[in-house]
Amino acid sequence: MNMKRLALVLCIATACGGKKGGDTTPTGGGGEEGGGETANSGENTSMVSAETMDEIQKMFQRKGNAVSHCLSVAVDNKEIPKNSHGKVTLDVTISTGGKAERVAIIKSSLDNKQLHDCVIDRVKEIQFPQLPKTYPTTYTYAFEAS
Repeated sequence: MNMKRLALVLCIATACGGKKGGDTTPTGGGGEEGGGETANSGENTSMVSAETMDEIQKMFQRKGNAVSHCLSVAVDNKEIPKNSHGKVTLDVTISTGGKAERVAIIKSSLDNKQLHDCVIDRVKEIQFPQLPKTYPTTYTYAFEAS
């Protein structure tokens, strides 16, 4: 499969994530390539500034190309059919040191263990900003292979 034909689709509409401990509040998504959506627990928003939440959102978005490569590999290995599309929603806990200390798939329309493991591994590579308190959040990547 030609890598240039693989595109990461923006998850634009409503919040795609689940809830964790409180109301989930969308903190971004939409207009940038490689984007998705993230939601966070209301209990932590007072500890993390809006600027830091935006920076976390951008870090997820920047990893979009590497995450989209996970689908390409699964298609190339014939584990997922060509022209597949779907969403993978992650539950992520970011440590005070800025590392994703816990990453789990909480919802996926693409049922493939290799894809899931690859997405989790790519998110664990992200160096988020240092935080005053651990920060639970969700993020959804949307995929489309052509």
